[in-house]
Amino acid sequence: MPRRILILTDSIAPPAFAPRIVSLCRHLSDSGIECVVFSDREQGVAPFSMPFGKWYQTAYYQSGNKTCRYWMDKLFDARERQFEAFIEAQAEVSTFDAIFCSTCYYFPLQTTYRLAKKYHKPYIIDIRDVAEQWGNISYNTYSVASSRVTKGLHHLFTAWNIRKRNRVLAAANEVITISPWHQQLLSRYNSRTHLIYNGFDEQEFYPKDVPTDTFLISYAGKIYNLFFRDPRLLFGALQELLRDIPGMQKDLHLLFHVDQNSIEPLRRLAAEYGLGAYCEIHGYIPKNELLPLLHRSSVLLVLTCQSTPEGAHGIMGTKFYEALGVEKPVLCVQSDKECLAQVIEETQAGLAGSDVESVKRFIAEQYCEWQQNGFTRRKVAHKDRFSRAAQSAQIEQLLRGL
Repeated sequence: MPRRILILTDSIAPPAFAPRIVSLCRHLSDSGIECVVFSDREQGVAPFSMPFGKWYQTAYYQSGNKTCRYWMDKLFDARERQFEAFIEAQAEVSTFDAIFCSTCYYFPLQTTYRLAKKYHKPYIIDIRDVAEQWGNISYNTYSVASSRVTKGLHHLFTAWNIRKRNRVLAAANEVITISPWHQQLLSRYNSRTHLIYNGFDEQEFYPKDVPTDTFLISYAGKIYNLFFRDPRLLFGALQELLRDIPGMQKDLHLLFHVDQNSIEPLRRLAAEYGLGAYCEIHGYIPKNELLPLLHRSSVLLVLTCQSTPEGAHGIMGTKFYEALGVEKPVLCVQSDKECLAQVIEETQAGLAGSDVESVKRFIAEQYCEWQQNGFTRRKVAHKDRFSRAAQSAQIEQLLRGL
């Protein structure tokens, strides 16, 4: 049975927060397993202390010429090699029983592979996002890289990274991922691929009925672009509801906390639908203000797009799970008609909307409940299945199986 676990991850502190790792370390520590965490550190990270186990950070892109470092990383794997050297300088890798790597895309998969091979350690890969999930969608439309040469290089590096990733996955003792679509994809490279959904920390996200003076529909998270996370279905429904239900005009309040690049495009879109007077749009909300916002909200938005053969797949953002935790009605627009819609139906958490009429009915129902009670509440099914505690227990079982 493992007593010491070496945990490698991309970034663990806000804004690239990894609550999955924090919850896992808390759970393993309570079970008597020592955790030592090594992570990347991004610029602009707020002060944050790891409450469980030891935590070390390195910062590849925060020193020297960033362009030079970028190409050194792409061409010679410099970031991973620096991370490997940093870990070996700080810890006796040979003293650990296993390695656990949690990643969004690629880093630090190669470090995990090399350390596991060098020190003959079993390892588990927890992979939260994969390049294939975007299909042909360029989810970051604000990138300055748009030339034909740059796009060609991007596809080349993506194919190269996927090939290296698959080598690491194939050699892993176990692989974990976060949606049925991801599980099906990654099982091609390792048959021991397990589905452990993302979720909510029950100590941070819990229900509380807070009567409010306004019917608040809110969203706090990244947009990426308005094609991938598209609120048009919501805006179209509200445009008609404001015409059909006169009382809603004095009660409705839309509140968005999004990435800086999305603020102006979202404001222009709201104005196009005549919702500018009802819509308030700001940058990211401080972490300590998020839970009060969720409690005040009457409807919590989850923005996504419909899955198609060429489009996105398996996208199940943490915003949905936070809504489960606080037991607020979820409005997903538009329905992905895939993994997320299926879980929304199974949990009875709200609506995965695919047309204006269904969205109108759903909002009208929540508005009626808010008028009667001053707040809304959604009792969800199978809630415990999506708690961080349940997920950490599943991961612990896999670690003990090593």
